[in-house]
Amino acid sequence: MTGSYYYLWYGRPNIPVLGGGVWESGYTNNPLLGTYNSRDKAVISQHIKWAKEASLDFLIINWGGRESWDDITLKDYYLRNKDSSNIKFCLLYDSSITLNRFTTQRVYDYDFEDENMPGKSKGDKFLEDFDYLAENYFKHPQYFRIDGKPVVYIYNVSSFRKVDKYFRILQENMRKRGIELFLVADVVCWAGVVASKRNLSFLWDNPPKQSLKTISRALKRLFLNSYEKDFSISKYFSAISGYNLYSENRINNFLEELDSLYKRFKFYSDNNSLVFIPNVMPGYDDRKLKGLSRSVIQRENGSFYKKMFKIAKKYTDKKVPIVAITSFNEWHEGTELEPSKEEGDKYLALTRELK
Repeated sequence: MTGSYYYLWYGRPNIPVLGGGVWESGYTNNPLLGTYNSRDKAVISQHIKWAKEASLDFLIINWGGRESWDDITLKDYYLRNKDSSNIKFCLLYDSSITLNRFTTQRVYDYDFEDENMPGKSKGDKFLEDFDYLAENYFKHPQYFRIDGKPVVYIYNVSSFRKVDKYFRILQENMRKRGIELFLVADVVCWAGVVASKRNLSFLWDNPPKQSLKTISRALKRLFLNSYEKDFSISKYFSAISGYNLYSENRINNFLEELDSLYKRFKFYSDNNSLVFIPNVMPGYDDRKLKGLSRSVIQRENGSFYKKMFKIAKKYTDKKVPIVAITSFNEWHEGTELEPSKEEGDKYLALTRELK
């Protein structure tokens, strides 16, 4: 099965405090449909048609909070579109937004005991969000399920802290609703600390306490069993994956290092009864978003995509074979499969061929 991350945030008013997600933030290639609005009926229908042409089995739709632009777009526009019944969907719980909506810090915080807003912890907000998702999405006929369990990807789990209590409550809350979730933890990522100008700048620009927390998390990832010590991934999650394996410091020999990374995480997942869901992307270029000095993973006329897909398939779980593609339409980071004026529909055809 092949799924691709899908974004409904285009056309949202340009509110700088909420970060990217609007065309004004900068985008790499030029969409064949132009700078569209995700609420446009014709755009939604065309996207679903293209997803089917690429032989995608489901879309992993980014969700950034109750009554957010993308929540309203999903409920009132995407799911009411006549073509939405042609493809399954599940959700990516975007914790960088949902748990940090009111922060002004440069570095996001994922301590569930910290405040999300006055009188409410991040953990409380997390539980409220999942009650809302259960009420509005998990029982939808087009929701993607594995063994009858609604699938939810949760972003940046590798940074979560003090979560046990809240995940136990989540399981209880869902059980009362007759729901058992298939949770996918975004934990597959690089480990250790690489010396670079950007990383040194990060240490200089942030308070010592925040810098030490970040370094500590990076070093912990050198030993994958730390995921079981911090809180048991295998106790609360069914699978692990990694949304985006781009690292500015790891462009050289990227695919060779990726192969080793996937091997480590596949070994970890097998030993902890987890499904490993490898990620594939056609390239990466976010220079229009984050500055022209950023390193680029070149598409190489489709060659990079083919090679990364080959590595991913080598480590796909045999019982639950899934590959996740970043992305269908993340134009800011240049990972899109969606047809562009530069590439045409090349990556739709390649996806259909490679899966």
